[in-house]
Amino acid sequence: MDNAHPSVPLELERIVFELAAELYPETMPSLLLVAARVLEWIEPLRYRTFTLTGTASVCPQLRFLKQAVKSKPPQFIHDNVWYLCAADDFFGDSLADILPVCTGLRSLVIFHVHPRMLTQLEATRPRRLSAPIQDFFLKDRVSFDLTFPVFSSLTHLDVFDGLDLDLWSNWSGLALLPLLTHLAFLALEDAVVANILAILCPKLLVLVSMYSDEKNHLRFLSDGVDRDDSDPRFVSMVLSSEAYALDWQIGIRGGMDFWARADAFVAKKRRGEIEPKSRHWIEDGDGI
Repeated sequence: MDNAHPSVPLELERIVFELAAELYPETMPSLLLVAARVLEWIEPLRYRTFTLTGTASVCPQLRFLKQAVKSKPPQFIHDNVWYLCAADDFFGDSLADILPVCTGLRSLVIFHVHPRMLTQLEATRPRRLSAPIQDFFLKDRVSFDLTFPVFSSLTHLDVFDGLDLDLWSNWSGLALLPLLTHLAFLALEDAVVANILAILCPKLLVLVSMYSDEKNHLRFLSDGVDRDDSDPRFVSMVLSSEAYALDWQIGIRGGMDFWARADAFVAKKRRGEIEPKSRHWIEDGDGI
């Protein structure tokens, strides 16, 4: 047998290698050494996802990304860097020379932002964004300008802020986001939930009220308030800051992240499989 040629069609061989690299990213260094054609297929996958943790000076993924930005053509970075998460312990202005180049980001998570980032993200149109949106507008917190281009293509927006009726007018720009279907805030008040779903964003498919720990969520559920939470699009759930990056990684790999769990819950509720109808939280017996 001539070992210089694959024994399966080239297209199938590529699919196998790419699937192996995506499912087991730790094998990429070895896969890159298999053959020149495999190197060509696999190398771009090394740049798909970056999860930045710790301080900038010791973060190996940040160093790798910065080196790529310096050594690779801008089009390569645009085409291949899709997912970026700067986790809760990642501080500083260390992304200033990265964000303007990563214009092809599809999903972006940033726990600590500042107004300059809106300029750095000027050419980026992510589909999913998770960030403390109010901090983008520190100079003028009474008005949030959601007409900035970075917000224009969002389908999923997780706001690391709360929203109460006193700030209601600040968020009117949400109604201008043409593709938005999934929205999350921290610990939403009952009146705010009704206003978002009925007035501000009536086309939403899912609205999530997020809690950082189970204790606060249980306190909300047992506070004795008589609620009408029958709108099937509303879900309350728990996801801590510490678990967020892992949940995000599960989601970008096609797994059940919190958005997918919310979608599954809403679908079950619409089919009448969730009882009572007013329940807006996922239970173990739901199979989600």
